[in-house]
Amino acid sequence: MTLPNRSGYLIAFEGTDGTGKSTQLALLHAVLQDKGLEVVATREPTDGTYGRQIRELYNNRSKLSLDEELELFLADRKEHIDTLITPALASGKIILCDRYYLSTVAYQGAAGLDPSDILRRNDFAPVPDLALLLYAPIQTGVDRITKGRGDILNDFEKEDYLLEVARQFEQLTLPCIRRVDASATIDEVHRTVLNHVFHLIEK
Repeated sequence: MTLPNRSGYLIAFEGTDGTGKSTQLALLHAVLQDKGLEVVATREPTDGTYGRQIRELYNNRSKLSLDEELELFLADRKEHIDTLITPALASGKIILCDRYYLSTVAYQGAAGLDPSDILRRNDFAPVPDLALLLYAPIQTGVDRITKGRGDILNDFEKEDYLLEVARQFEQLTLPCIRRVDASATIDEVHRTVLNHVFHLIEK
């Protein structure tokens, strides 16, 4: 299968924690590779200098102000775009990104920053061709994290906070967004994801 004669595609997986973004990204990655397409899987926060600093906040978020935290996310994203996203798009690859700037809008917006201002400050970032916004009841996500994975909730995963994050996601109405019910089975969600993706790349 070949892509149309154009630059690559940027597909972002967004949503609250525990909605299965990483699982669905991996399944999609495998399907696209099997079809012979050039596909790159990546994530934010990245594993770069700024991304590692962000991950250090998971269990000690109070060490930075909200503005300082946002600056870290923006710096990580700029580095990500310069080093990976822009070159991959230019070479016609399909990029699958586990979280992108809509997560920053929702998570930092839920923490008290102005969502419209966060969106404006991300205007340097390429707009996704498709943003798959996975949603499920917050308790479902929390149970998947604590019972399914056996993990302890970090500072970005507290239930009351995630409820506000979900509310922020619900208010986003950008044209690139496609909402996906992540409370369904993995296979059902995967089929929905494939429908959205192939509708995009087979135009």
